[in-house]
Amino acid sequence: MITLRQKKILPKLLFAVFAVGIFVASYYLGNQYARPLTHDLGATVLPQPEKIREFHLVDKNGDPFTSQSLKNFWNFVIVGSLQDTGCDSLLRLYVQAWNNLAHKPALQRQTRVVFIDPGLSAQQPEQWKQAIEFYNPAFTAVSGEQEEIRKLGRQIGLFTETTACSTSGSVVALINPEGYLLALFTGETDPRRIAADLEFFN
Repeated sequence: MITLRQKKILPKLLFAVFAVGIFVASYYLGNQYARPLTHDLGATVLPQPEKIREFHLVDKNGDPFTSQSLKNFWNFVIVGSLQDTGCDSLLRLYVQAWNNLAHKPALQRQTRVVFIDPGLSAQQPEQWKQAIEFYNPAFTAVSGEQEEIRKLGRQIGLFTETTACSTSGSVVALINPEGYLLALFTGETDPRRIAADLEFFN
């Protein structure tokens, strides 16, 4: 009689242990990969992602830089001058944000700054390469004809008529690996917050 009762209880006990295990695993994974709530983001998220249309610039290697060049990367896009002290501070902020992605190496490898400097077109790309890679070899600098720079600037909400930057006032556009503008960062000075916002989109 006892053996029969044990046989009936055992499957129920195993099922209960299995259910508890699933619950614990789900709770753990849910918290580990939980995304912050939208209202916790420092970035301004666009209601609808905007596809970046074609433009033609040149990058730090002297290669064409077009809308296709934005793909396969998370791009923080900045307009400014590599000679400007405010831009220096802004770039250092995004170096720190990039460093804060070290716990997610795959995402870090896929993340870069695209620095648009209208004044670079008078210089050789080798000079741009040296200047931008001083901050991070993963970052790139681009330049080209003013109209092409304006064409891109209009699409991503960045003012291209000035090359001054500031950490508290400059707008930085976030373009995803599919080439869509997702968000704008304005006045965000906490590199950990910037990195956390980027993780939200992944």
